[in-house]
This record gives sequence, structure tokens and C-alpha cells, in this order.
Amino acid sequence: MGQNGESHSAMELDEKKAEEQQPAETSPSADNLYEGDENPERGNWTGKLDFLLSCLGYAVGLGNVWRFPYLCYKNGGGAFLIPYALSLLGLGVPLFLLDLTLGQYSAMAPVSLFKNFAPAMRGVGIAMFLSSVVVGLYYNMIIAWTVYYTYSSMTADLPWQYCNHDYNTPNCFNFDDYEHCKAIYNESTWWIYNYGHCITNRTEADILGVNSTVPEKDRVSPAEEYYNNHVLSLSSGIDELGSVQPRLVLSLLFAWLVVGGALIKGIKSSGKVVYFTALFPFVILIILLIRGVTLPGASEGIKFYIVPDLDRLSDINVWVQAAVQIFYSLGIASGGLVTLASYNKYHNNVIRDTLIVCFGNCCTSVFAGFAIFSVLGFMAKELEVPVSEVVKSGSGLAFVAYPELVTRLPVSTLWALLFFLMLFTLGLDSQFAIVENIITCILDEFPKLRQWKPWVVVGICVTLFLLGIPLTTEGGRYVVDLMDNYAAGWPYLFIGLTELLGMYWLYGITNYYRDLASLVGFNPGFRLKAHITTIYGTVSPLLVALILLLGWINYEPYEVDGYVYPPYANGIGWAIAMFIIAVVPGGFIYNVACEQTGDFRERLRNSGRATEAWYEHSRNIADREKLAASPETGVDNAAFNVDDGDDDL
Repeated sequence: MGQNGESHSAMELDEKKAEEQQPAETSPSADNLYEGDENPERGNWTGKLDFLLSCLGYAVGLGNVWRFPYLCYKNGGGAFLIPYALSLLGLGVPLFLLDLTLGQYSAMAPVSLFKNFAPAMRGVGIAMFLSSVVVGLYYNMIIAWTVYYTYSSMTADLPWQYCNHDYNTPNCFNFDDYEHCKAIYNESTWWIYNYGHCITNRTEADILGVNSTVPEKDRVSPAEEYYNNHVLSLSSGIDELGSVQPRLVLSLLFAWLVVGGALIKGIKSSGKVVYFTALFPFVILIILLIRGVTLPGASEGIKFYIVPDLDRLSDINVWVQAAVQIFYSLGIASGGLVTLASYNKYHNNVIRDTLIVCFGNCCTSVFAGFAIFSVLGFMAKELEVPVSEVVKSGSGLAFVAYPELVTRLPVSTLWALLFFLMLFTLGLDSQFAIVENIITCILDEFPKLRQWKPWVVVGICVTLFLLGIPLTTEGGRYVVDLMDNYAAGWPYLFIGLTELLGMYWLYGITNYYRDLASLVGFNPGFRLKAHITTIYGTVSPLLVALILLLGWINYEPYEVDGYVYPPYANGIGWAIAMFIIAVVPGGFIYNVACEQTGDFRERLRNSGRATEAWYEHSRNIADREKLAASPETGVDNAAFNVDDGDDDL
């Protein structure tokens, strides 16, 4: 009875304390915003598929559709798959697994994670944050272009189909119109094709100042003029930014509204949106492939894509291109994967998810190549030119070659809508993870803001929208390309290299295996452990270092579509890249000089040791599991305790 009385007194005291602490629960410092989740302070994914689809959507982006097929064609066709597969195993899978493991084990975003993982590496998390800010800024501008194209596709006659618009030039050349002229007018009739139409009146030709058909080297398709002269109103160079384009401002605003709306409640809302945005592109790719292989000339396009040129494997640049594509396609070392994994439940199987996403991403790239090249083969047959003359990469494929293609298909409006909706959803998934990384880094560093997360999301989206307005100018595309080349290039490679070296030499590969075992129970045997250790300690770091070194040795002033950026623009690009990279050693110097105590040797030693906060999440989970497994768990009266075996009933 005495014990029961003490128990009831203790219960009353606890209730009284809880009542006294009640006001704190509604203040910004409240830590039970996600009550019922394994991590009540930050929340968890509602289901396992939420995380898996978010990772898959993040990895499968625009590059899978508009970059990989072109790289495959340029670097030996089917032979390119050999260095691509080896890069996946030696670089992609290890780094992907490392990012997921660190995020899930610590339940932290990059900024908080790395300053606790090893204080000397605090700059790595900040560099990831800064890279996400820059990439998120311009990436949504590309999404805005797809928004405008989707809107423009909602017409019976696609606006890039003809040369009869104010923005068209005398060199605009519509192949179908030209063929129509050839069919109508015989050799005895004088005619030329210029200014986008047939001219049969010499007087009109004299007034226009032309006397012949547009030379083949000067011909510009209606789709290319629509993209450059109308959508972008492209200036002559980055020196002439020109005026803001209202249509692009509205498209950018719409893109940020979609991103903000999906992230307003964090992973609880974005985790549901990805069920559509991650799966829809696969449906469209399948439809495009089925339609593509039934078109005349498709076999020539596919042959062009996959026929192997084994001699190209002796070119070191082919191997570098394969490794770079794996690095960027999977989104490793960018912070996005770390953040997504930080919302996992502690015992989520990161090894399974790594294999599914990595191999799923690469298979999607190869699959997309068949869909794209089948229709490019059809286009080449229609134009009576080699496939090589219609193959483009990047924005040239997405906004010029493919729009021109759909004008040659029955029900062209439908195909245009499907294609640009696919690009829109492909971009959104990646943008969700990029912006979520920014948001979570801020909230983890300033936990009091979690109460006001919707307003934080709004603030970030509004800020990035305003900063992105210069990208809507006439010279905005030059800025987008410059940022893409420098901010998403060397910084990610350097961050990845530092991450590998820090895990292996500071934290310790043995500790990494211990953490991985605590998450999924994975304890590799001696031989497998030796292979994995070699990859993490030798293969992956050397591969990343080689890519960086060759990139710097072979550096040339940045050039896009024949436009060479002026020295000052390349200088700005270098400054962006070097600033992000410099944060890594800067963080190390700051930690040793300002945050650590003791003599220099002691400061160095402590800067490489994980802090107590690093182990906090894993210890909390272990304590809960121990408590749950204890037979004493239950009400104070032991007679009311329920045996654990009853849970299976």
C-alpha cells in the first residue's frame, strides 16, 4: 500500500508538473509538433513509400531525359553503359548509401549534421546549404519554362508550328511549307522560300530584298525561333540582360506557388504529392516509347543510340563523363538525400532503398533514351537528314527538337501537353528536395521556428522568387546556364570528396559500419567488408579527385551553343564555385581557432570527434526500445502489466 501511495503521489506530482508546463507547448519552443511520430520534434514520413518515391523523384530529373541519351550517343553508344555501370557501383551506390545513412542515423539536416558528425566538417553542411540555395534559384526558372510551354500548348495550332509571327526572322524555315511549295510549283515557275513562306512574285522578292531560298546553313526552325525570340526574348549575350519578361515572371510565380504549396506542411504534404509527380513521368515515358517505336525511321534513331563503339572506351573523357553523370543524376553530396533520409524512422532499410533508387534511376535513363531517340529517328527521316543533325542536348532537346517533332505527329497538341507536363513533374520532384533541404537546415539550426514552419516556407519561396526575377530578363538564360555550370559542378564534387574522406579518416569506417548495423542490422562478412572498405577508402575518393583534377586541367571558358562567355562572367562563375568550396576549409579553421579549447593538438583532436548530439537520436531510440521490451512497462500496479507476447494476438 505504501508503494501504491508513493506511486499515486508521484503520478499527481507529474500531472501537476505537466499542467505547469502546458503553456510551453503552445510557444514557439514546443517540441511535440508531431506527436505520435517516432521523432515528435521533426516528424517522420507517413509511410515508407513516401520516402522511396521522394528519393526516386529527386534522382530521376530532367537530366535523365535531356542529358543521358545525348551523352550515350556522343560517348560510344551502348559502350558508354560499361563505364556508366562501373561508375554506378564505384561511386553512385557508396555515396548514395552514405548520405542516407548519415541522415537517418542523426535525424539532422546537413548544417546541423556535419558540425556534430565531426566539428572539423561543419563547413561541408554549410556548403551543401549554399549550393541548394543557388541551384534552387535557377532550377525553378527551368521549371517555369515548362510551365509556359504547357500553357502555350493548349491550342489547336501550336504556336511554334509556323513562321507567321512578329518575332520570326527571314531565316525562319518551315520544312512542311517548303515541301508544299515544291509539290505545287513546277520547274517552269519561278519561286523561292524566304521570310517563312513561298514567294512567287519577283516584285515582292525585290521589296523584301531576297532573290533565293534561305541557304541551308542559315535555316532556323520555327520551334527554335519561338524558344529564343518569343519565350526567352534572348539577347545577344550576358552583357545585355534587358527587360523583365512578364510572361516568365508569372510562370516563375506559378512554379513557386506549386513548390510552396507542396511543402507548406513539410514532408506530410510533399510526401503525398510525390505519388503523382514521381510516377506520372514514367507513364508518359512509356506512352512516348510506344508511340515512338511505331513511327517510320524509329529504328534508325534507336540504332544511332545504342550501337556500341568500343574504341571510345580508350578515351579517358568517356569515363569521366560517365562518372559525372552518375554523380549529378543521383543528387549525391547535394544535401537533399541527407534531408530526405533524416525524416525516416530509425530502422528504415536504407540499403534496400539505395539499391532501388540507384538502379531505378539508371534504368530510367536508359529507357528514356529509347523513347527520345525513336522519335528523333522519325524526325530525321521526315527532314531527310542524318540523325546526328537533329540530336540535341539539354534545353535544345526539351524546348527545340522535341517541340518541332510533335508538330509532325497527329493530335500534336496532346503530345505537346504530355511531354511538357512530364518535364514539369520531373523538375518538381527535384525542386521539392532542394527546397526542403534549405527549409530543414534552417529549422534544425533554429528549432523555435518549427512552430511557424508554414511561414518559414512562405518566406523562403518568396525570397527565392524575388531573387529569381533577374533570370526572367532577356539575358536570363545566360545567367541560368552560368549558374548551372559553376554552382552545380565543382562544389558538389568537392563536397562529395570531403564527405568520403571525413567519414573514412575522421569518423572511422568501423564506426560507420556500427551505425549502419544499428539501423538495418547489416553486418557484412570479412570479404564483403574488405571490398566495401576499399571502395569507400580508395576507389570512390580517387574517382572524385580524378574528375575534379581533369576538370581543372582541361578548363576552357564556358561556351553554350557557340556563345563564349566573356572573362568577367566566367570570373563570376569561378567566384560562386570557389566561395562555396572555400566554406569547407573555412569551417575547419573557424572550428579549430574559435570553438575548440586547449592547445593546438588537442583542438585538432577534438575537431575530428563526433559530439554528444550526434548520438542523441540513436540513444533516444535505443532507450525507447529498451523500455518497450521491459516487462515492467505498464501502469504502476504490476498486476495490470501485459505480457509482450499478447501484442501478436
